[in-house]
Formats: sequence, structure tokens, C-alpha cells
Amino acid sequence: MNRQFTEEEMHAADCLQEIQRIVTQLHITDESFLEETRVQVPRLKELLSELEKYTLE
Repeated sequence: MNRQFTEEEMHAADCLQEIQRIVTQLHITDESFLEETRVQVPRLKELLSELEKYTLE
């Protein structure tokens, strides 16, 4: 039986998908790896903060 996902679950899933997309774009073999990582850290922190809203009670 399929269940309906809540808005919170959908938002959490979207956050996780974006985190995954960002992380998969970062490759240690790239010359700009550390710079690209530095650029992405603020967005990753933002996404993790969003997830935290749903997981902490």
C-alpha cells in the first residue's frame, strides 16, 4: 500500500537530494577541489539546518 508523504518528508527528501548532488560534484582529483568545497560549505550548512528542523524534537 502506498502512503502519502507529508510536506515535511518531501522537503527533507529534497534537501537530501540537493546535498547528494553537491557532494557528487566535488572530486578530489580536481585542481579546484578545496576551493569548490569551500564555496559549497555554506549551502551544505543551510541544507543541514533545514533537515535538523525535522529531526530534532
